[in-house]
Amino acid sequence: MRADTVDLRRIFGRDVRYTVPLFQRPYVWNRDENWSALWEDIRRTVERAEQAAVTGETVAPHFLGAVVFDETPYLSSSLETRQVIDGQQRLTTLQLFLFAARLSAAALNHERSVRLLSKFLENDEDLFDRAQHPDHLYKVWPTNADRDEFRAVMLGQGEGGRLAEAVAYFQQEIDTWLAEAAEPQERLGMLVQALREQLRLVIIDLEEHDDAQVVFETLNSRGTPLEHADLIKNLLFRDAERAGADVDRLYKTYWAPFDQDEWRVEQTTGRITRSRLDVFLTHWLTMRTQREFTASALFKEFERWLLSSAVPTEDVFTELTRYAEIYDLIDDHPLHGVEGRFLYRMKVLQTSTPMPLLLLLYGLDESVLPLERRRRAIRAIDSYLVRRAVLNLSTRDYNNVFRDLVAAVARQPDRADEAVIKALSAMQGHHRHWPSNSEFRASLEQDPIYSRLVRRSVRILLEALEDELRTDHTEQLTVPVGEQAGTKLTIEHVMPQSWRDNWPPLENDLSEGADRDELVHTLGNLTLVTARLNPTLGNMAWEDKRQWLGKHSLLRLTHGTLLSAPPNTDISDWATTWDEHRIRTRGTYLASLSLDIWPHADDLRTDPLSSEHDNT
Repeated sequence: MRADTVDLRRIFGRDVRYTVPLFQRPYVWNRDENWSALWEDIRRTVERAEQAAVTGETVAPHFLGAVVFDETPYLSSSLETRQVIDGQQRLTTLQLFLFAARLSAAALNHERSVRLLSKFLENDEDLFDRAQHPDHLYKVWPTNADRDEFRAVMLGQGEGGRLAEAVAYFQQEIDTWLAEAAEPQERLGMLVQALREQLRLVIIDLEEHDDAQVVFETLNSRGTPLEHADLIKNLLFRDAERAGADVDRLYKTYWAPFDQDEWRVEQTTGRITRSRLDVFLTHWLTMRTQREFTASALFKEFERWLLSSAVPTEDVFTELTRYAEIYDLIDDHPLHGVEGRFLYRMKVLQTSTPMPLLLLLYGLDESVLPLERRRRAIRAIDSYLVRRAVLNLSTRDYNNVFRDLVAAVARQPDRADEAVIKALSAMQGHHRHWPSNSEFRASLEQDPIYSRLVRRSVRILLEALEDELRTDHTEQLTVPVGEQAGTKLTIEHVMPQSWRDNWPPLENDLSEGADRDELVHTLGNLTLVTARLNPTLGNMAWEDKRQWLGKHSLLRLTHGTLLSAPPNTDISDWATTWDEHRIRTRGTYLASLSLDIWPHADDLRTDPLSSEHDNT
């Protein structure tokens, strides 16, 4: 490769087309992180030139960074053509700035500046057929995702969008800065001169035997905002290009949706923030390879898989598109039913490790894996996660657990439910085992879960119990979930944590209520109320609290197990008081319901997934 330092006259002053391959990422620069810094660099350079014009000093050039070009033949015009291997964000932004400066020059009727800037923006029309190739007018031609907007902006028709926003920002800054000068036109002339002579880039031109893909990866492997998805995109399309495929068709058919904002939004998994697309690709590749790798190794792991699998490039595109649709369906799944409530609980528990397994399960056609079997597999996963959450067990080995489950399902896809149940049942050790019925029941009945668990774990437990208590004859009110749960429903201690204010110990209690401090945090003493009702109830005595709950609560969890006795309870005067015996009795009943909601292996194998569980 050849490297040289040049000013903008060498880059934009001649008739040339810098084309950004379709497999590079869309334009992502923004005002706070990029545009304002570029404008400050240019402004300071011009102001130093203004001062040097008075003092006679020499102005040092300002370096804007590096770009990498690869020469490519273009037979449809006489224009020299370069493919942008690296630096497309910088080149595109410079063109947007030059266009904005030309708008400012036109507003001041400074024709000389308009002409000079136009030479940096547009090619000589005698060198190409304008009717056949109108876009050859532009020096820089961005990647496919940005071309329509770029064309509209350069024609003065751009409204909305990141490129139009950049032009508006630069024009406003330039106009304000020019207006501060005693002679705006003279300052404009200094700006144009600085743009031509004082701003420089390091240009790296690849030679015949240089591997553009290797250069691209090396320049963007560390310390840059380039995402792994962009490296993967570049790799796939270069492979397709070398194979002689129609890369434009591949992009429009398969990849274009991935360049939309919905896939570029940032998500946090664990302690790492990445784009939604990178997160999806990690889950998909984990499903595909059943290998462990870190988030930072995504691209290299993908490259290794691509080389070893020998899957045709278009088949890779097809598979990614199909599983992206499945990923969207999982993300947007309605919150009702076996699957919806599980997916909701998975989000609340903030665990994404089951996703490779879910992609595999949902990717199996119903002719292979019937819906009933998929639901049974999901109920097993749900039981595993919730039981371990209630027992406050570690999640540290979940990556290995769910890779093992992926492998088990892959071996027996038509009986995935049995494969999942068998694999989970075989898990051994504190970090992996599936808590038994006796362990789960003991924790629910005896443990102070409110003080021991994070609030979200307690909340999903109470929400699920409310759902389980509803029947076909119950008014179909939707229990608020997700973000709403934090604002509408909160966890309420029936016997308050500060029980000594209004709740004297039982007369025959020799410990004088010493056990209550833990008992009040057990499941039998907890319910859900609105955020407005919760502080009203406070530490009030049972008689008052019972009246408030009876008047304002609509939940079966409250009316069916708290204000009235749970089924098969032999306490005839249940609602007259609230004490240790009632807390334990209610806790036992709710624990039994929990075992029905989250059954263990034997119960799952014999449960035909009756319709009542579809409401869970």
